[in-house]
Amino acid sequence: MKEKWLRLYIILLLFVITGAGITWTIPQYLPPLTGIAEWEYQPKEQTVLLFRDGAEMARTGYLRIHREQYPERLKTAVVMVEDQRFYQHPGIDFRGITRAVWENVKAGEKVQGASTITQQLVRTLFLNQEKTYGRKIREIIMAVALEEKFSKAEILNMYLNEVFMGRGSYGMQGAALNYFRKDVNHLDWAEICMLAGLIQAPEHFSPDRNWEGLKNRQEIVIDILVENRVISAAQGKELKERPLKIQPPLNQEIKHPYLVSYTIAQAVPRIGTERLLRGGYKIYTTLDKDMMEIASQTVALHSQSIKARGIKAGDIALVSISPENGAVRTLIGGVNYRENQINMAISPRQPGSSIKPLYYAAALNEGLVKEDTMLNNQPRVFGDGYQPANYSAAAPFRVSLREALVDSHNVASIEVMEMLGIDKVIKYLKSFGITTITDNDRHLAIGLGGMCQGVSPLEMANAYCAFANQGIINHPYIIERIEDSLGATVFQQQPAAKRVISIQAAALINDILVEAAAVGTVRAAWFQPSLEGAGKTGTTSNSTDLWYIGYLRELVTAVWVGNSDGEPVGGSGAFGGTISAPIWRDYTRSLYYRHLLSHEPTK
Repeated sequence: MKEKWLRLYIILLLFVITGAGITWTIPQYLPPLTGIAEWEYQPKEQTVLLFRDGAEMARTGYLRIHREQYPERLKTAVVMVEDQRFYQHPGIDFRGITRAVWENVKAGEKVQGASTITQQLVRTLFLNQEKTYGRKIREIIMAVALEEKFSKAEILNMYLNEVFMGRGSYGMQGAALNYFRKDVNHLDWAEICMLAGLIQAPEHFSPDRNWEGLKNRQEIVIDILVENRVISAAQGKELKERPLKIQPPLNQEIKHPYLVSYTIAQAVPRIGTERLLRGGYKIYTTLDKDMMEIASQTVALHSQSIKARGIKAGDIALVSISPENGAVRTLIGGVNYRENQINMAISPRQPGSSIKPLYYAAALNEGLVKEDTMLNNQPRVFGDGYQPANYSAAAPFRVSLREALVDSHNVASIEVMEMLGIDKVIKYLKSFGITTITDNDRHLAIGLGGMCQGVSPLEMANAYCAFANQGIINHPYIIERIEDSLGATVFQQQPAAKRVISIQAAALINDILVEAAAVGTVRAAWFQPSLEGAGKTGTTSNSTDLWYIGYLRELVTAVWVGNSDGEPVGGSGAFGGTISAPIWRDYTRSLYYRHLLSHEPTK
């Protein structure tokens, strides 16, 4: 007993000392509070991501459901537990603090909070959770200011809408649905007491982790209601014995998780983290809902068939871009988000031979070669000691530029690159939008995709847009505009087009890539002779990265297959042309038959 009195004495002494400190330092915290009088409450909302047609893609942030009215029983329970003198104090309650300290000392644990409901609301709406004297002073002053502006009923309603309740829920209505699948008006006393008790520490008392602690907390709330004659002792006894039927957490699983996480990441630098977390925004994306569905289905089907063939490729990425403006239409970052959260659509990987058209185009643009320029394809050591080999030992020793790219001859390709020079190769790759080039990439091996970091499917797709768009590329973008809760536009995408190569160079590369697609496995199962596609495969050593970048006039798509940890896929016949190209083919064919692509030929 003496120990309890000693603890109480020390706590009260510290409180007096702290109070003196607050009085001394209040003036320096007054200026930032002048806006309270003009501030108007707007309930926090979830941010909504929309497809290009306005259909909802996902909602991000926490479960928030705003209500204008809450039942009296719930309000009474919350006030009794959190702030019994709520209707008497002006925002800060010194008597309540003293009482809370006394009750906590008696119980030997924290059973009542010292902050008023108004103070808690101020923390939620305006302040962070740091535990400093400065923050506490602001909290007290702002609580008093808030009480001067709003009625008690308004403050309590705001509190019940904003209080964090665990499981990603803010507000009592969301909590009622998340824990009991009920509207808040249909909660019984036992359920109300559980929710009221949860406020103190929703994560600690979570029924998913600490059922015993939650039940004990609920019974403390029931005892408080009995002591204050809100309910009878008999009712209290019955409520403690009544079983609580807690429901599993609401399933807020996002349908396109890679896409949503990437979109949110793109929104942060445009409107800021703080504004985004407050919620209430509408993010209008460039993404096509129907194309995304087809892409998801195609990737899922091919993932199964690839595994059935004994090929150990755990990840597939697919990105489609409109070459006209750089708008991203589809983005698939992987096969199973629960197992692997790495978004392979934006992760750099070795591009293999799919990099070749970029520096072929550069050499044409510089006037160093023509379509019929003959190239030495005989294996040899190049100037920097690099000795590439062709895939087939029977490859001809001399080939034309067209033949070299159509058949993807390695030695002839390095000759083109050497003619261009490593400095210009690097310069052009960067102009094509490749951002992962480093100083360590200044070697001829880059011509066969030997890069330190590699290239992401997103950047490869965008680079090929130059061939489909007469030598012009745009900065790829996924957000068209962002609106706030009032409908005001806070971000609008601006066009960012630039010419990379001449119309003539783009046209010739385009024509060559149409032929490259026609002689491969893609053309063998094509669907419309008049609708010619263009594209290039890429396969790295040991079949680690399997690529196909294919396009029609209005859509460029990069497909990558492999493993995020860099392990070879294994299995026989695993190449970009046999694994990745069929994914592009089936995806594009489905788009065509669903009338999501026009009949305009690639040439």
